[in-house]
Amino acid sequence: MSDVSLNAQGERTLGAAETACKAANVGIISAEHLLGAALLVLNEEGSMANPAKGQIEHAMRASQGMGSEALDTKVMFGSTARAAMSFTAAALRVRGGGEIDARALAIGTVLSDEVNPMFFESLGLSRHELLAALDTPS
Repeated sequence: MSDVSLNAQGERTLGAAETACKAANVGIISAEHLLGAALLVLNEEGSMANPAKGQIEHAMRASQGMGSEALDTKVMFGSTARAAMSFTAAALRVRGGGEIDARALAIGTVLSDEVNPMFFESLGLSRHELLAALDTPS
């Protein structure tokens, strides 16, 4: 069995998910935050121009909301984000192991079926359209 680990881009994605939660005053990282963060990292690196940053941020807020008070606790991983990460790692392991990067996290999170349909609706792309965009980087 091969080991799977996060590479530097995967680590940046987790940091971006935490940052998105803090900015929204939300204490639990969801699958939607994980997917949104992966898309933001790909967008920032020029690997994926669509969806745009504003669309991604809107989809995270629309599907997960915003808190009215600043957080006074540490942001933690929720069950849907953990399930999406586990699904992604297992899929990579079956294919022979490797490193989890932002694209793998995005694809794995979509395929995990942990993402609320409201995220895709707010993003302006269907699940299938997003997977196609992830499969054909710019």
